[in-house]
Amino acid sequence: MKKIFMAAAIMGIVTSGMAQKDSWYVGGNVGFSSTKNKYENRSTSVDRTKTTSWAFSPEIGTFLTDNWQVGVGFNIGGAKSDPNTTGGTVSTTTRYGGTLYTRYFFGSGAFRPFLGANATVLPGKIKNTVGNTSTELQSFNFGINGNAGFAYALSKRVTAVGSLGVLGFEQTTNKAKGSDVKNKTSTFGLDANSLGNRFTIGVYYTL
Repeated sequence: MKKIFMAAAIMGIVTSGMAQKDSWYVGGNVGFSSTKNKYENRSTSVDRTKTTSWAFSPEIGTFLTDNWQVGVGFNIGGAKSDPNTTGGTVSTTTRYGGTLYTRYFFGSGAFRPFLGANATVLPGKIKNTVGNTSTELQSFNFGINGNAGFAYALSKRVTAVGSLGVLGFEQTTNKAKGSDVKNKTSTFGLDANSLGNRFTIGVYYTL
């Protein structure tokens, strides 16, 4: 199996320093990943399932106090899985939505740990294609979690923030287009992956 992963952070253009009461910031992250399976047997080599995914999540927020932060993220993402076999199902997923979050920071230095909470809503659709036949599912994902992380001031205006989800609830509902039949999957527990990647890093520029 071969896997390629690339991630980058995006920054806004604003002014001032980190963690000041009534200050605003913009930031977020963007990511892309590709996974390919290959079957090999001596001189035989056959490409199998290839999966690609991408995500784009700009954010904006403010500090209500020097320690208490609130913000909103706008989430857009998708994935495609192609089995590369005759009669296989090609699945394409598209999601969009938003995340509300709050964080409480400790300390006052360049490195500041925090505890936070998130709530995410992600409507979307899943399209499955076999040959010339396609079916479409409407999806809806709702998740809440508690998390911990850190902020590190790279300069007076630029701050890197890392977040690790630790306790959460996630519910995903899929419904065939034109049907009332629903399939619901719920997950609750430690390390629940309710907001995408288990560990994420973004870069923020403060207003």
